[in-house]
Amino acid sequence: MTDPIRSLDDLAPGMAWDLGTLTLSLEEVVAFASKYDPQYFHLDAETAKESIFGELVASGLHTLSAVFGRVMGSGLLSQVSLGGNQIDTKWPAPLRPGEEIAIRTEVVEVRPSRTGRSLGIAKLRHTARRLSDNVIVLDALGTHFLRR
Repeated sequence: MTDPIRSLDDLAPGMAWDLGTLTLSLEEVVAFASKYDPQYFHLDAETAKESIFGELVASGLHTLSAVFGRVMGSGLLSQVSLGGNQIDTKWPAPLRPGEEIAIRTEVVEVRPSRTGRSLGIAKLRHTARRLSDNVIVLDALGTHFLRR
């Protein structure tokens, strides 16, 4: 568990937190894809050989969900989160089942509410990097509404 942020005002661009690692198993990858992203390269190793990936890979949506679950489950935003309205997401490289990834969150921008309310906006970059080769598999810039 990470020490929670107490207020938007405690944040400054450049601050960052390493939130541990995670691995998506083959069973998890196929189960998620079966329900939410049923594309052949997420479901069947044999037919995935014919894809642009050449092998079965995790859904980017699964990667995003798992990383965001780690961020929220870490406790980092537990006392200040009021939701959000945008996540700009890139998947620069595929994630294969069984590959371990490291999760990092970094503050990009902080601004208090213009209405004088006791909240503000933080743009946080959430990244996942494969440990085996240090390649980024997820780069997501989220707009978070946080308490002040």
